[in-house]
Amino acid sequence: MIYICVTPFFPTPDSFRGPFIYDQVKAIQKTGKYEVMVFRPTFLRDKRDSYEYEGIKVHLFPSIGMPTYFFNGLTNGFNCRMFLKCLDKLGIDINQVAVVHGHTSSFAAYGVALKKLNPRILALVQHHDPDPFTILNGRLAKMKLNLYYRAKTNIKLFNQVDYHISVSHLVEDNLLSFPHAGKYECFQPYLDILERAKHLPSISPKHSLILYNGVDLTKFYPVGGLKDNTLFKIGSIGNFLNWKGQITLIKAAEILLRKGYKQLRVSLIGTGPFLDTCRSYVTEHGLTTYIRFEKEVHHRELLTYYNSLDLFVLPSFFEGFGCVFTEAYACGVPFMLCEHQGASEYIPEEEKNRWIFPKEDHERLSYLIEQYMENRYEQKLKYPYDINVLVSEFLNQLK
Repeated sequence: MIYICVTPFFPTPDSFRGPFIYDQVKAIQKTGKYEVMVFRPTFLRDKRDSYEYEGIKVHLFPSIGMPTYFFNGLTNGFNCRMFLKCLDKLGIDINQVAVVHGHTSSFAAYGVALKKLNPRILALVQHHDPDPFTILNGRLAKMKLNLYYRAKTNIKLFNQVDYHISVSHLVEDNLLSFPHAGKYECFQPYLDILERAKHLPSISPKHSLILYNGVDLTKFYPVGGLKDNTLFKIGSIGNFLNWKGQITLIKAAEILLRKGYKQLRVSLIGTGPFLDTCRSYVTEHGLTTYIRFEKEVHHRELLTYYNSLDLFVLPSFFEGFGCVFTEAYACGVPFMLCEHQGASEYIPEEEKNRWIFPKEDHERLSYLIEQYMENRYEQKLKYPYDINVLVSEFLNQLK
């Protein structure tokens, strides 16, 4: 039987973005339950029909995306026809298709389209961040007509799929609470847009499952000899967006440096609109000796990076899960993060006062870092993080 993955995120020979989907596909393949096929939409002018990335063949089909996500979903019909045409060209027997797994909201349309041809197919949609309806995207996201069209299109799709897959309970809570906020949601732009959407209906999902972002332990594991024992190194990986909160880590480090912890070093990897803000703060406050900014590195190079660290910190407060937390942990590096974020669900209740801090609270973060520097206690997690274990358990839940 065939397991189809339809995704906008998948690495290419020129870009490593989307490695978590690659790892998921490899883990599904490894179970031996399905033949896994990956499909990715591409531009109309793209003449390629496929490419291969590290042993996985990715089939491309033409699609039309709406500029700045305006009336996103308007082209779902055309895109689904192009997808079905691609399947037909490949000679795929639809009766052999067992599962169609779409990543992000509009990609639910592909499973729904195939299910109309073969009702036995399981249509899945996976939600990766706390905006499962993807209503924040685009410059015109707050325009009411645009907001309502996009949300209603997704509501209709969401009520037809068989399984909603969320990468954390945080994401699931936002999904099921819509058009209201989840219990702990604090990201103001999302709360503002929900206020405009409050008269929309909620969804009636058939099934809802959690599939945490797992780690491929053949890629991430402890490596000795990479740490500098004369320094205490903190690492952070993430795009510089307003909700990633790198400035919180910078200010926490500043407090510790002012206290005399001159052995502290912080490295931040990523790009984005708030990079210049963070860089300016570091320069203006005389922190350049201790805090440095690094360009993005390929996913396979992160093994060395993680193993050079003593602690990993990403202070984001609108984070569905964040593979970087468990990747660091798999390399023997503990992590700290904001409360009520996806990966915080892995921290046992009795351990939260060591590793979790309130949103944008750099003073609390500096205290936690200082305590860890002085005591070096072990971090423990509640759940498995091996992607093969997580995916195997997930597939066993599909009926």
